[in-house]
Amino acid sequence: MADLGTLGGVHSVALGVSSDGVMVVGQSDTVGSGAVHPFRWTSSGGMADLGTLGGTFGGAYGVSADGGVVVGLSNTVGDGATHPFRWTGSGGMVDLGTLGGTFGGAYGVSADGTVVVGASSTAGDVAAHAFRWTSGGGMVDLGTLGRTESIAKGVSGDGAVVVGTSWNTIGDAYSRAFRWSNGTMQSVEDWLRANGVIVPEDMTSSAYATNSDGSVVVGVREDGFAYIARVASVGSGLVTLADVQQSLGAAAAGGTMALRTADLSINGAHSRPLARRVEPGKNAFWLAGDWGRDDHGARSGNLGLAEVGGGRNLGAVQFNVSLGQTWAKQDLIVNGRAETGGTYLLAEALVPVTGRLWATFGGYGHRGDADLKRGYLNAGTQDFSRGKPDVDTWGVRARLDWDKAWRAAGADFSPYADLSYSKAKLEGYTETGGGFPARFAARGEKSTELRLGANAEWPLRGDARVVSLVEAAHRFEKNGGGSSGEVIGLFGFDLPGRDNRRDWLRAGVGVEGTIAGGAGSLMLNATTKGEVPSVWLAANWQKSF
Repeated sequence: MADLGTLGGVHSVALGVSSDGVMVVGQSDTVGSGAVHPFRWTSSGGMADLGTLGGTFGGAYGVSADGGVVVGLSNTVGDGATHPFRWTGSGGMVDLGTLGGTFGGAYGVSADGTVVVGASSTAGDVAAHAFRWTSGGGMVDLGTLGRTESIAKGVSGDGAVVVGTSWNTIGDAYSRAFRWSNGTMQSVEDWLRANGVIVPEDMTSSAYATNSDGSVVVGVREDGFAYIARVASVGSGLVTLADVQQSLGAAAAGGTMALRTADLSINGAHSRPLARRVEPGKNAFWLAGDWGRDDHGARSGNLGLAEVGGGRNLGAVQFNVSLGQTWAKQDLIVNGRAETGGTYLLAEALVPVTGRLWATFGGYGHRGDADLKRGYLNAGTQDFSRGKPDVDTWGVRARLDWDKAWRAAGADFSPYADLSYSKAKLEGYTETGGGFPARFAARGEKSTELRLGANAEWPLRGDARVVSLVEAAHRFEKNGGGSSGEVIGLFGFDLPGRDNRRDWLRAGVGVEGTIAGGAGSLMLNATTKGEVPSVWLAANWQKSF
C-alpha cells in the first residue's frame, strides 16, 4: 500500500483508477482553507489539483482507460449548486450542466472518455435521474424503473450500457439495480429473464459497474451480499461472491476423498498385516472388503473397497499382492456431489526382524476418476456445473509389529508403530453446464501419518477369538491442498487449502475364526474427528495352502 498524500490538507480518498493502474483520481483537503478539491495522481507527477467549477468542493469519481479524461462533481461559484464535470488535459474542467435542477454528479466514464454517466436533479429539484452524456448529444435523462429516483454509477467500456440504482423516493432504503441500453432501462432481474434465466423474485439493490461490453454487471443484493450477473455464451445468471467461493472450495473434494479411500485400503483391509502370515513355503489367498461412513465435521458421505489378494512365504520374507476396487461419495454444499472410484494395486513384504519383531514394507498405486457436481444458487434457483477429472494416488508404508509382546487378563497384546505417506493428484478439468462453470488447475493433496497402537486377541470357544485395536494417529500436514483456476469469462481464483485435523484416536473390535475352510474376520472401526472415515466395517476371509 502506497500513501498518495494530500493536496496539503489532512484527508484524501481515492475513488477511481485507470485501466492500466497508472492514474488514480479522488478528492483531498487543500491547505488551510477547508476546501476539498478533485485530484489526479500519477507515480511520476504525484497528486495534481484539478480545481473546481468555481466553488470550494469537488471530487473525481471516474477516469478513462488511458487516464486522459476525468469525471466527477464540483460546486459552482458561491457553492450554490453542484454540477457534474468532465476534465481533460487540454480543455481543463468543463461543466456538463444538469437535467434542469441545481445538483448533479458524474460517476463513470467510458474507456475512451466520450461517454459520461451520473445523476442530476430535474427541474425544481424534486427528483434525481440517471443521465448519459456525450459530446454530440449532451445530457440525456435515462428515466427510472417506474420510480422517482435513479443514479447511474457505471458505464461499459464501449459506452453503450449504463448501470445503476433506482429508488422509490429520495433517501428510500428500498432500491433496485438497473441496466440501460438502446434507450431502455430495465432491472437486472428483467434483463436476465429476457435472456432465458429463471429468476423467481427480484433480489438486487444496486449495480455499481459493468464490463467492456455490458455483458457483466456487479453490485449488491438486498441482503447486502455482492453479486455478479451476466449474460454470456458460457453461462448466464446471478450469483453471489460468497456462493462462488464456497462452491469452488467444495468442488476440490475429489483429491481429498481419494486420499481417504487410500487410507482405508492401508488402515482398513491391511491394518493387521501380521494376520496375512502363513507358514514358510505356503501360499495365502484372501478376499477383503471395507464399507463405512465419512461424517466427520461438515462431511457427509460413504466409501468402501473390495479386494482380492495372495502371497507366498519364502522363509526370509513373505510377499503379498492385492488388487482392489474403491468407491466413495461425498455430499457437497447446495446439493452438490463428489464421487470417486478406481482400481489399486498394493504390494507388501513381511520381514521377520528378530524374535517377535516384524517389519512390514508396502507401496500402492491407485488410478481412478471423479464425478464432481458443484452446486450453487443461480438467481435464487438450484444450478450445477459438472466435471470429470482423473484422480491418481500413490503411497508407501513402513511398520513395526511386536507380535504378542505380552499377555494380560488372558489376552495377547501386540504393539506397533506405523508410518505412511500418500499423495493424490486431481487432474485439471473444465466444467460444463450451469450459469457459472469454472476451469480448475490440477490439485495435489498429501498425507504423512504416524500411528502408534496395539492389537489384542482374547480366545473364545474353539479357535474363535475376539480381536481389537486401539491407536493414536498424527498427521504432519497442517493444511490441505489449495484450489486455483478460473470462473470462465470472469476472473481467476486461488483458494487456500483448509486446515487439517491433525490428531485423532481409532478403536476397533471384532471376531475372528474358522469359516468355509479358511480364517474369517469381521471388525468394526471408529475414529474421533480427523481426516479419516468416521466409522467402517472391515471383513476378511483368508485361506492358506
